Amino acid sequence: MRPVPACSRHAQAVHVPAERTAVDTFKALSRGTKVVVVAGPLLFFSLFFDWQALEIDYGAAGVVEQRLDGWDRWGLLLGLLTAAVVTIVVLRRLTEVELPEDVPWDSVTLGLGLGAFAVAVLKSLTDEGSTWVSYGFVALAGVLALGTYLSWVEGRREGSASVPQRSRRVSSAA
Repeated sequence: MRPVPACSRHAQAVHVPAERTAVDTFKALSRGTKVVVVAGPLLFFSLFFDWQALEIDYGAAGVVEQRLDGWDRWGLLLGLLTAAVVTIVVLRRLTEVELPEDVPWDSVTLGLGLGAFAVAVLKSLTDEGSTWVSYGFVALAGVLALGTYLSWVEGRREGSASVPQRSRRVSSAA
């Protein structure tokens, strides 16, 4: 049995798969899709953190600060909108699932993303005792909406590139 040189042992151990890795798949995504895939789950999980700090006065017993997470009625709506945006984007861009082509998915995700941002703003404005962290989460909802807008713009560019342009010649009436 011949000894195998060290450099060839290393070369044998390194196996480059023929398939794309997860990093390659992520790098191949459009900028808007990347923003949605990152900001969406972060926004969803932000609802488990403190969005409110309420002071409750018990009279002679003292004052207590009660911290509340984001899961109230506005938070539930925000969570559902965020989950819907991320689900649609992941199904369209990262899987082989065939969705109906007659539905304008980019416009749907844009509407859901803008809705999530609006709900986050309403939640922070109407919640009593909103913390400064909640305003950061509103900014994160804005980033999600920006990602859906970027995807919508990219989809419109792709759509306009596939539509043939008509020539604008003036025909004579004679």
